[in-house]
Amino acid sequence: GATLRHPRMLSAQLLALQPHALRPALTPTRRGSSFWSEPWTEPLLFQSAWRMTLDIQSGGARLAVPLEITFSDEPVASGDFRWTVEEPTCCPARRLLASAGAFVGPKGEVSVEARPGGWLAEPPDRCGRSALRFYIDFPDGAQRNGAALPPGRAFFRAACWDGAQLRQFEAEAAAVRAELDALGAAAEASASLGLSAERAEAAVPSERRQLLEYQLEIIERSMPDERGVLPGPGDLQMAAGGELSIKTDGVANMWGLISSNFDTIGGFTFAPIRPAGAEVS
Repeated sequence: GATLRHPRMLSAQLLALQPHALRPALTPTRRGSSFWSEPWTEPLLFQSAWRMTLDIQSGGARLAVPLEITFSDEPVASGDFRWTVEEPTCCPARRLLASAGAFVGPKGEVSVEARPGGWLAEPPDRCGRSALRFYIDFPDGAQRNGAALPPGRAFFRAACWDGAQLRQFEAEAAAVRAELDALGAAAEASASLGLSAERAEAAVPSERRQLLEYQLEIIERSMPDERGVLPGPGDLQMAAGGELSIKTDGVANMWGLISSNFDTIGGFTFAPIRPAGAEVS
């Protein structure tokens, strides 16, 4: 019969598949107070400009506000960017430039003032994914038929990838899916033959399936969502969209003294308008 391994052996193998263990063996680089691996996507964003459209929907109403942003390499004081306790100390914040937005309301075109904010790209995870976070100040907010962007600071979360690593792990995910499909077909064949549990385990080890499923779960956490990616400067791959949130501090969290609460009120989409290195007007 088949020899079943001790559960502790499986636990050790699963632990070895944790994201930090699966990070590619690359040269560590000092970033602030932490060590992180290259390649680093952040410099590829410097001076690149993007068109983004805010999309807020409420009760059938929709507010869509297009504007343009530029990922400046100008540093921003930490006090201007410490808007969440999750901010990593490794990543220096930089200035985000923003143009005024506009939309068509019941009485014609409405301008939406936007003031410069800040941005940072977190260190890449094991699949080359960097969380991209930024904020923009909208002093007057905007409203259209009940869909509203409240006055104040709006927070945005997206992601970008090193293209080579993204392609590498997309191929790895495809290979894992193919092996899982093959194991599934083998399991069906074993069941149709009426094999005993021991012989079926020998033909299709459940431990191997668990390891593959866990590996695929880890990879897919870092993959782009259904919106896909947009090509950026260098081999940067930018998420085609992301989430839009606002702070909702109050009595429960002592108005942000304990921690900050964020509510997602909509999303946004990206479109490139100028590559990095182009002259900024």
